[in-house]
Amino acid sequence: MSRKLSWGAAVALVAVTASVTVSLTYVYAMKSFNTKVADINERQAMYTKLSEIDQKTRQDYIGSVNEKELNDGICAGYAAGLGNSQAKYLSAEKYKAYLNGSSEKSIGVGIKTVQDKDGNMEVIEVTPGSPAEKSGIKKGDTIVSMDDKEIVRLTYGDALNKLDGAAGSKVKFGILRRQNAAGPSAEAKAALLSITVTRAEYAEQTLTSSMINGNVAYLKISAFTDSNAEQFNNMLAARIKQGASGIVIDLRSNSGGSIRGMAEMLDTLLPAGNTVSYRDKAGKTTVQYTSGPNTVNLPISVMINRNTFGVAEIFAADIKDYKKGLLVGERTAGLGTKDEVKPLSDGSAIILPVADYLTLNGDVFSGKGIGVDIEKELTSEQQALLVRNQLKGDQDPQLQAAVSALIRQGASVEKAPGTENAPVNSNAAATE
Repeated sequence: MSRKLSWGAAVALVAVTASVTVSLTYVYAMKSFNTKVADINERQAMYTKLSEIDQKTRQDYIGSVNEKELNDGICAGYAAGLGNSQAKYLSAEKYKAYLNGSSEKSIGVGIKTVQDKDGNMEVIEVTPGSPAEKSGIKKGDTIVSMDDKEIVRLTYGDALNKLDGAAGSKVKFGILRRQNAAGPSAEAKAALLSITVTRAEYAEQTLTSSMINGNVAYLKISAFTDSNAEQFNNMLAARIKQGASGIVIDLRSNSGGSIRGMAEMLDTLLPAGNTVSYRDKAGKTTVQYTSGPNTVNLPISVMINRNTFGVAEIFAADIKDYKKGLLVGERTAGLGTKDEVKPLSDGSAIILPVADYLTLNGDVFSGKGIGVDIEKELTSEQQALLVRNQLKGDQDPQLQAAVSALIRQGASVEKAPGTENAPVNSNAAATE
């Protein structure tokens, strides 16, 4: 009798378990279904609204509709609506230019500018060998117009975009050049020049080095490229051969760039281990790059600021997390996403952040930035000089703090920090 009851209980238990399983599966399925239906309804509402706008525009708009520009504008608006500054839509033309510009060389004019107090473009750097240099544009020139349109009417951002373009295309600059008249009491005079530049391919200068404070190797990296790791290694080896007792790496205002080039530089500096990892939408962590066992056994200081972006932040974080050196300056920008270009069927593309880069400890730094070991800020006047590559070593508290940090790590520096008069200038610094 009891045996029959136990078999019956077992059957009942199986039935109940199956029922619960089916119920849970049903609940999950319904929840998933409802989510999908909600997504479909939301997308349908978006399409309906867009169709309504299109219908009313074509019915009553007094202007003409350029279908291509309209489609590109809609797609750009979608990317902007994601609320992520890294998400961008590229028209077919811009995507083609992007592919051309992703090589080691750029196509355009070859200058760097800042916006002056009048809204014009002050030239702070002319790339050696660039079309701008060959056409006679000089550091310190002020661009007041492009193709006979005033910069203040174009807006500074639009003017920046017009510096690059197809090889062989021309751009006409209206340039204000200040010249000192002869004589001790003479006042500076300004001449308005017209210079036409033919856009062409040129190699950007992203890495320079010099010896400061007698025996400190100073390396400035403005951006990482696929090939400048070899140049970095050669420069560093030359400085070590000269007797460098410590290394200062300047990543201030580094715009990021090639993850591979950055990882290859870390391979020179760090011991064996992971250097670049990211976590995707599904929560999967992938190790993208590692370093080998060889390392440089010298104290290192890395200078960073609020304009240090992307892969440069990974570089700084790894130096800090491996306890290979000290970070000096200000917290970085906090743009630590892995972005991928997704080509579209009509030749255009969309750039989407698809994963978060991680620190060695597995932390996401996007939106937060990388903190420093030694905090040191510049005044607004010092920052203006730094941007223009005119800040001298004895006027740069971040550089002085970086050299002092080497001493804290055991470096024997020949001269006291701040005694160097040479400007921290990517153009003026001696290179190997």
